[in-house]
Amino acid sequence: MPRVRTPNFHDARLSVAQSCIREHVAKRTPGAPASGLFASHPMMQAAGAVLERVHRGEIRDAATADAAYRARRAAQTAEGVAVAAPEGLAGDCTDLLVRYVIAWSLDDTAGMSLIRSEWTDSPCDATGWLQAVDDWLAYYWDGSEPQYAAPTATGPQPFALPPAAAPDGTLRVGILGDWGTGEPEALAVLDQLMQTQPDLLIHVGDVYYAGTEDEQNSNFLVPIADARQKYGRDVPVYALPGNHDYYSGGAGFYGMLARLNQGVPNASVQANSFFCLRSAAWQLQGMDTGYNDSDLLHVARDDTHLRSDEAAWHQAQLADAGGRRVILFSHHQLFSAFEKIGKLWQNPSLAGNLDAWRAVTPAPGIAAWLWGHEHVLEVYQVPGPLPVVGRCVGNGAFPVFTDSAGYTPGTDTVPLQAARSSPGGAIPFPNGFVQSQPDDLVWASGYTVLELAADGTGTASYYQVKFGGDVSAATSQLLWTEPIPAQAARTLDTSGASIGAAEPAAPGGY
Repeated sequence: MPRVRTPNFHDARLSVAQSCIREHVAKRTPGAPASGLFASHPMMQAAGAVLERVHRGEIRDAATADAAYRARRAAQTAEGVAVAAPEGLAGDCTDLLVRYVIAWSLDDTAGMSLIRSEWTDSPCDATGWLQAVDDWLAYYWDGSEPQYAAPTATGPQPFALPPAAAPDGTLRVGILGDWGTGEPEALAVLDQLMQTQPDLLIHVGDVYYAGTEDEQNSNFLVPIADARQKYGRDVPVYALPGNHDYYSGGAGFYGMLARLNQGVPNASVQANSFFCLRSAAWQLQGMDTGYNDSDLLHVARDDTHLRSDEAAWHQAQLADAGGRRVILFSHHQLFSAFEKIGKLWQNPSLAGNLDAWRAVTPAPGIAAWLWGHEHVLEVYQVPGPLPVVGRCVGNGAFPVFTDSAGYTPGTDTVPLQAARSSPGGAIPFPNGFVQSQPDDLVWASGYTVLELAADGTGTASYYQVKFGGDVSAATSQLLWTEPIPAQAARTLDTSGASIGAAEPAAPGGY
């Protein structure tokens, strides 16, 4: 199916601008879908192209941005691209509104005033739309600290893992990362995952574009509810926030949490942005790394780390883990082969947390750490440079084009699992490491399934979804499977600027 390049900004103001344009233009367009990024809408494409130039620093003022947007729209008109006007609003009024939001993204009040005068002197003023945009932006961009429910002396207490449906007591846990787009491809990924009959789902963060109340509902809650109804399974779902969930202040995320497991059997209503789930053999622990990648006014200076009170809470849960096997979850990566964290290929703050947690008495059996943030599957070597199995599973839905230079691994970075094909040799891997295959022009999206046995042994299986535009015709293919826990790795060293290569493990298992 044709793919539309969808900008993904690690910049709060630009992401909020995307959300504002989507909610005030695309959703009121006749025939618009109820959810999704609406990336194919001509105005979203034109606005996205301009915002990308703002992001790259090529455009720094509203006048230049305004001219660039109008040139894009004129080119679309010349090509015969039609735009259905939102109800009660002429097309040129819609363009004024988009231009106003783009000027806001640059914090150019003079540019906003010029566009406001055009609005006031036109028939558009009678609609009240510009005031609605101002009210929306004021609500989601007040400069205050993001919402956060901190741990207390008494809680939150660990939740019980749901009972396993399998007769042998093996718990099936479905993992989604960076999944909250609401696009048909995201729905196909969830549909395929539900066919594996998971006992619970975990989302490791990011509902796009900025985690607003509307997006949390349409891109997350509604698809989950629809999937539960379709398969007759009230699957418990637990969620972590990513940076995008906090870009609009976090209220949408917390409002979603209150509704997510309401009335679901064997599920707890999550009140915090972190959690601990326990059975007799396993402990699944989710961390909020999004809060400190959410500074709406100074996002470029954010240092992704845990709040000290939350880090202490996690340490307390680990100290009480007993003989359980522990799997950690976060949105942000512990390390990466593609994206530096500051000047390092590993996150020194999170690595320091891990070092401290492993030193508690009695020592917890931390077996794995799964995260998202980067939008492809990344399977790293075991034994590797860190003492746990580390995997990036952020390939849930957000499209990454195969020509994206950012997903070519460096030569001095954390070593990926070198492999030519999946177990059985059925699926060849591009670039020589375990990842999804190309699906049209993008890397295929996918999901992960953990199978956790009652004796503390388990497996992780990583799947890609082939999606040709029809959710019902999508298919899943197993890419990689491995035991958890894997064999012991070397001692953690958090001091270096990069992580040296380790001996490769045999493909297909350890």
